[in-house]
Amino acid sequence: MLQTLLRRYAETQAVAVAPFVVGQRVLDLGAGEGYVGAALARCAGVRVCSADVGPFGRAGGAYAVYDGERLPFGDGAFDTTLILLTLHHCADAARVLHEAARVTRARLVIVESVWRNALDLFWLRLLDGPVNRLRHDGAMARATQFRRPEEWERLFHARRLACVATRWLGSRAERLVHHPLLWALDL
Repeated sequence: MLQTLLRRYAETQAVAVAPFVVGQRVLDLGAGEGYVGAALARCAGVRVCSADVGPFGRAGGAYAVYDGERLPFGDGAFDTTLILLTLHHCADAARVLHEAARVTRARLVIVESVWRNALDLFWLRLLDGPVNRLRHDGAMARATQFRRPEEWERLFHARRLACVATRWLGSRAERLVHHPLLWALDL
């Protein structure tokens, strides 16, 4: 049942990010099962390689396992890199962002769970861990980097990434407890 829900959620994420993808070569960094990349390939007709820190792939297609430090791809190997609900799980989000920018020619599309008040942060901390423990036999790193939107934006600005679009994702009802914010960033 969890895999069915994850596939369904991946379909909605793929539709949400598709308008922001440039080019044909896409990296889905922090891909987990690889469902978003597979859905994006179907709906946008792009070639997707998924990558994560463990062998979590279930969707088929190109999938690379990397050490969380250095991606096994050359500079500018991808036109667009997706980092969807991933950075808050990284011990060093700035390092992951730097590496993603290195392997990307044109655009980063980032979606992060953000908080604006103490109640938002409470829900993120309460729900993220239990839900993600059900995935990958508990191997997913614990979320430690929940940030406010402006904190993420400062990190992007420090990396000289130009924000070309932002958009709240999910329905109004979904945003009562989860606030995913999308940034399209040009290098």
